[in-house]
Amino acid sequence: MSPTCSSRFFVGKKTLSAAARTISSPSLQGGRGAGRARAPEEYDIAPSRYNREPSLSGLTPWYVPAELRGRSAQRRTGVRALLALAAAGLLIAGCGEEKQDAKEPKGTFPVAVERATFPAGQRLAKQSRMTIVVRNAGSRAVPDVSVTVKCKGQGPGEEGGGGGFYYNTSQPNTADPQRPQFVVDKIPTRTPRPTGPLGLDPLERSSAFVDTYPLGRLAPGGRVAFTWDVTAVKAGPYRLCWRVNAGLYGKAKAVTAASSPQAIAGQFRGTVVRKAPIAEVTPSGKVVEVPSVEPAK
Repeated sequence: MSPTCSSRFFVGKKTLSAAARTISSPSLQGGRGAGRARAPEEYDIAPSRYNREPSLSGLTPWYVPAELRGRSAQRRTGVRALLALAAAGLLIAGCGEEKQDAKEPKGTFPVAVERATFPAGQRLAKQSRMTIVVRNAGSRAVPDVSVTVKCKGQGPGEEGGGGGFYYNTSQPNTADPQRPQFVVDKIPTRTPRPTGPLGLDPLERSSAFVDTYPLGRLAPGGRVAFTWDVTAVKAGPYRLCWRVNAGLYGKAKAVTAASSPQAIAGQFRGTVVRKAPIAEVTPSGKVVEVPSVEPAK
């Protein structure tokens, strides 16, 4: 009977000798060298002092070979190196951080307000336009001309006429006391920006300031128009304070030029009536106001 089909029961016997009889080649069984003891290398079996079965009592070297232990050490070293590099990067970034006003020149810049308009009579849900035209009347370029729409020292608890497009309600237990009196549909930009047919495009701001609207550098003799399209959403008296700035961080200060028709700061006052205008949507998608028609008697 050949070794591959032997019916001998090997349980409890020496496994190495059984494997030898099963996988050995005929050249090793007969002829020269027949009957001698086989070395472990002939069967590709290396002797080991470890138990080759999983152990439930704990981790054995069979689970963590030497090469894997080396890789684990390399991973730990790599993680430590990455943490050290991250800490060094944070330290360098903190030490080399530049102040926001570092590039803003210090000084006074004369400017002129040529026009400042806003309709005094407002109606609910009716869009209107506020325009402020500024000219550089000095011999130096204005670093960053801007207009702030808010009263200085505007505090909480102003029920109406808060001094800006928003007011602070006095109603208690509100998560956010700020409420809009005018919804801003369009903010000042250097170049006109096209909008969709319904005007629902998001406002693209050029800075993180909320009440200040910058338009950048203004050359000597140059002029720029600040334009806001707003819609009144709260009836009652309103007050919009505005002032022109030469910079964003207080180092560059705007002053009223001798040739300016008016001061570089002012306010608009008026009343928003409760009656909303009659409007319709044209086939092109534009909302237009329709003249009111008296009912026939």
